[in-house]
Amino acid sequence: MIVVTGASGRLGRLVVEHLLRRGVPAAEVVAAVRAPERAADLAARGVVVREADYDRPETLAPAFDGADRLLFVSSSGPDDLRLVQHRAVVDAARAARVGLVAYTSIVRADTNPLRLARVHRATEEALAASSSALIPKKA
Repeated sequence: MIVVTGASGRLGRLVVEHLLRRGVPAAEVVAAVRAPERAADLAARGVVVREADYDRPETLAPAFDGADRLLFVSSSGPDDLRLVQHRAVVDAARAARVGLVAYTSIVRADTNPLRLARVHRATEEALAASSSALIPKKA
């Protein structure tokens, strides 16, 4: 199962559409969204729609349940809030035992001098630290 966060936004929706066009069965795609009603058209096509609100961490692990792969679309907003939101996503992915997490970061986050890179660098560090704590799913 592939979970795409932000699936009612521009990038997330494009990814879901691309997966469907490539032949991934709709039932194996999860559109993780803050407002499930905004993804009703995807649900009508057989895509699994789950609530996943970065500001409500309790919604994240259930949204990621059963995921082999997760596309983690970065949030927007003030840096301090984004750091908290991103940490919640990383923690939920670990709790849900997601096999692979792909994150929409910034080029060379570890050395990029842009202020925007700070959030991405911290998120990448959290993902790297959590990957050693991930327990593979049982087959």
